[in-house]
Amino acid sequence: MSFPDNLSVITCRCVLEAKKPVLFVSHSGGDWQMYCDDANHDFEDEEAIKSELIVVHVAHLVAQDATLNDIADLPVDMGAERSQISGSWIRFENTDEV
Repeated sequence: MSFPDNLSVITCRCVLEAKKPVLFVSHSGGDWQMYCDDANHDFEDEEAIKSELIVVHVAHLVAQDATLNDIADLPVDMGAERSQISGSWIRFENTDEV
């Protein structure tokens, strides 16, 4: 399976610049987010979010790591993570918290 042609995702600059692999994916609330690790970024700090996160076309990330297609079927409100780029994706419930 592969992602839709018109899909944009939120990612961190360290992933986009190929400094770190995607290890954490969220499809919470229908938005796709792909990070090196959600613990590596302070999502409560507005300045950090502005400087570290970016919206890109999913094809840029898949070009760096085709194994992202393994989780292209991830349903809304689910997430997936792995410990290393060659590791298996472990899926989990990932709903938006209000």
